[in-house]
Amino acid sequence: MGLDSVKAGVQWAPTMSEIQVHNGSGSASSHKPAVAVVNSNFNKQAPETLPEYTVTLDGDKLQSIRWIGSEGNVLSSLDEGDYTVSGEGDKVTVKIAADFLKGKDAGNYGLQFEFASVAPPRKVSLNVTDEAVEPSKPTTPAKPGANEQPKTEGVAKTGSSASVSLAE
Repeated sequence: MGLDSVKAGVQWAPTMSEIQVHNGSGSASSHKPAVAVVNSNFNKQAPETLPEYTVTLDGDKLQSIRWIGSEGNVLSSLDEGDYTVSGEGDKVTVKIAADFLKGKDAGNYGLQFEFASVAPPRKVSLNVTDEAVEPSKPTTPAKPGANEQPKTEGVAKTGSSASVSLAE
């Protein structure tokens, strides 16, 4: 039945005045998940160090991670291959994959962690750089005893005087 069949000849203009959102139980969520930054930097020329975050789930479940542009808008959702989750229980570690980040321009970005409950999403920063890394120089092993100081105990140094007192 359409709105026009309720009363013939009357044009209806429905409006929305209130929206209520409930989780499965009909009450507000008691979950309070949190995200802590371990490392939020990624250098495209040194991809072995990945951005890493510790997620405290507080009984909730990580549903998705979104990529936030430098302007603050959500650009996309990360796929399963774009990050890894390790750990069990209430505290897990999330690392963002180098392959996902290599195609990004250098700049300041963000991630938005979204959860299965109605808990608000958590936003964290992520900085992508493209800086040359100086190769580490090989070190040669020191010669045995090279760092030892010469022993001077009981030996008078040149140019100094020593006084000796004899007990009688």
